[in-house]
Amino acid sequence: MIYIDRQHSAQLGLSAAAEYAERETGRAVRWRNRLMGEVQMWVSTGGSSPVLVRQEVFVTYDEAAFGRLLQSIKTALRNERYGGTQIFDRYYTLDELIALVLKTLKDSAEAQLGKICDEVVIGRPVKFSEKSWVSNRAEEIIYKAARLAGFKTISFQAEPIGALYVYHVAAKQRETVLVFDFGGGTLDLTVAEVGAGAAPHVLATRGVLVGGDDLDRRIMISLFKYFGEDSKRDLQLPHEFLDLLANWQSMPELSRPHHEDTLRTLRRSSKHPETIDALRTLVSKNLGYSLFSEIERVKQELSSNLAATLKFQHDNIRIFERITRSQFESMIKHEIKAVHKGISDVLAEAEMTPNQINRVLRTGGSSLVPAFVKMLSEFFGADKLHEMDPLVSVVGGLGIVAHENSGLWGDYRARYVDRPEDAIAGIENQGSFAYQPYMLRIGERCYVDHETHIRKMPVEISGLPAIRTAYADRENVAEDFLRLNLPCPSRVYVAYTTRAVVRPDWLKTFELMDEMAIEIKDEWYGVRQMQLYSQTFAPGEVILGGNNAVGVEGKLDATYLVVVDPGA
Repeated sequence: MIYIDRQHSAQLGLSAAAEYAERETGRAVRWRNRLMGEVQMWVSTGGSSPVLVRQEVFVTYDEAAFGRLLQSIKTALRNERYGGTQIFDRYYTLDELIALVLKTLKDSAEAQLGKICDEVVIGRPVKFSEKSWVSNRAEEIIYKAARLAGFKTISFQAEPIGALYVYHVAAKQRETVLVFDFGGGTLDLTVAEVGAGAAPHVLATRGVLVGGDDLDRRIMISLFKYFGEDSKRDLQLPHEFLDLLANWQSMPELSRPHHEDTLRTLRRSSKHPETIDALRTLVSKNLGYSLFSEIERVKQELSSNLAATLKFQHDNIRIFERITRSQFESMIKHEIKAVHKGISDVLAEAEMTPNQINRVLRTGGSSLVPAFVKMLSEFFGADKLHEMDPLVSVVGGLGIVAHENSGLWGDYRARYVDRPEDAIAGIENQGSFAYQPYMLRIGERCYVDHETHIRKMPVEISGLPAIRTAYADRENVAEDFLRLNLPCPSRVYVAYTTRAVVRPDWLKTFELMDEMAIEIKDEWYGVRQMQLYSQTFAPGEVILGGNNAVGVEGKLDATYLVVVDPGA
């Protein structure tokens, strides 16, 4: 967990949760709109000429918030569209958020050891997504975060392999084991041969996109009846409301002004208007985290007891729900089915039967849930189950992986350089200012002659080398305006103003990067958007034309920006 306050000071872990609970729980949510500037773009109308559309950019924010709590950052890596988030007046890319965690760990290690710690082995799920490119993207984002945190040598290993190593080093005989690593975000399964002094041999590994957070959501869904969702179907909440209610982080969204009319209509039509009042209280007083903390407590209690009582009272919210273990297992039947299939699939991939597995290693907090312990017993026999420390066995094993230099290296690491000069050389231009190489980050100044800064960008280009151009050169018409040398094959990105209805001829060979843009901001013009285009070049000289070169149409309010992805 990460808690970031208005001064952009960050706290992590238990202190983050405690700070959030003390300062944010129970307070009123007060939404306000802030005008950030104006985005202008040319839009084709199907007629003879395009139309210039001006759209004001507003940021909606909670005026009463002292800070913001973020949880399950790793789970966010599953989402191929998620690149970061706005926190008060600053946008954080996803690699920056992860870097906050890694930098704190690095500083703590160095303080305890009294020496520099610049090598790291990072555990990762077997897969973040069913799409392989999303899993690769996720690992690369973590790699960038580790670089930003100050690590120099960065490798990875699948989390169940980490748990495997703890058992492996102590096993006197060769055994075939299944690792059942069930945490908050994912379930990872691995079949491997271990022990007897030989290196582990992985036979199969598989990730199931089910985690403890999903189990919490199932309990929350069972509580929807307290917040307006009537089981008799005389009133149904909109699907959007149900989706937002299922996560404590998204609950406050329901208190935004544009939902008020819907809430009033629901209250009038409901036979139980007090439940809509309770919904209002839940979302407008920021009580979601407290409610989910109680849900988590009940889930844990059900691992050792046959029943647990969920109690949550605040203002007009009165929840008193007795939940039995069998009821809970009925709630999570979809997740149970997915886990069962995952075990069957990993055994099939390893070409093994349950009888051929000598030991089942359980780790991760969700591996304590009795339904899954029972499932493993039915598959393999209770005598084969071996419970490892649910919280530290993975990282303990990763320590062994690090000691044995058994981490894995991503192919992408060659694309990342320590200095922008290592990827961009020989910068020359026909303007009146010398251009400068720099590393692209949120808040960086993007023009050598103007106080304009990067406000927002896709996480994919965060931390790449870039060229700081000049705002004064926005009217330049030269066909060979900017020259640079690339030491290796590279993808060159050009961020060009969205106010241009037609880009210049030299830029028309570049590929339009759909839904990828950079936002820049200054005190005079506010927020402006720059559309991204890209092209791959061989090593050697690259020539780019002027901002206002032949072919361009539209008023240009900014000089283009250049970003280089070396080795891409």
